[in-house]
Amino acid sequence: MRTTTILEKGLASAINAGVVLLMSLPIGFLYSWDVWRVSAIVLFFLYNLFFLGLKDGRSLGMMVTHSYWKDPVRFPQHFLHSILYTVSFSTLLIWIYFPFDLFLVNMLLLQLPTILKTGTTLHARLSGNLATVVRE
Repeated sequence: MRTTTILEKGLASAINAGVVLLMSLPIGFLYSWDVWRVSAIVLFFLYNLFFLGLKDGRSLGMMVTHSYWKDPVRFPQHFLHSILYTVSFSTLLIWIYFPFDLFLVNMLLLQLPTILKTGTTLHARLSGNLATVVRE
């Protein structure tokens, strides 16, 4: 068993974000893009809660990358992780000065240094030092 790499973590998150963004696109076309942003964020949280109910709590991104939680994740940890993961996801959709400004700050100044130092993302660290592994 080995700890997931930065690329595996990023791919799993990109898959999760991509699925939710694709699922929410009809809302943007039917209503407005402001409503779409809010609905995508809410949908991402619900998406994570759905996987919380599965036996091992693995998201679609984790399934595709063949990663698993290193240790069993308790409900409060997973719920907190879902909240913080959703906040992190929302940086894709909320801009202050230019598109993706908060996302870049989140990735380059929060997530990347935390992964390099601890081996896990900031939201996983704050949720009880959750770690993902790949079974070899």
